[in-house]
Amino acid sequence: MSDEPEVLTAVAAGVRIVRVSGEFDFDTAEELARALAPLPHDAPAGTVLDLSQVTFADSSFLHALLRAESQHRAVGVPLFLSQPNPSVLRLLEVTDTARSFTLVESVTAAASAARAMPADGHGEG
Repeated sequence: MSDEPEVLTAVAAGVRIVRVSGEFDFDTAEELARALAPLPHDAPAGTVLDLSQVTFADSSFLHALLRAESQHRAVGVPLFLSQPNPSVLRLLEVTDTARSFTLVESVTAAASAARAMPADGHGEG
């Protein structure tokens, strides 16, 4: 697995899937932020961010995630973080931000949850 950051985006059954891999820091986190920004013409049921292949993430990466969560909430589209690897999970726990996100065990489960949510992107929880 390469440490070069890679961001791949696809839409499957109305859900935007963003798969990221490699190392993300100040110089590369903006690529993630751009990929996660809700687009005015794009109205997916939700966005799933697959974090299973991230090998390094710093505070810039975390800031991009927090900004994306805020943007998604503002437009009523849920954002799910799928399979955060141990280093990403540790970053979320150490900064006490894990509770700011909806963490899901798999991309499939996250996509199903997104499709099951009401149109405003907010569940009953």
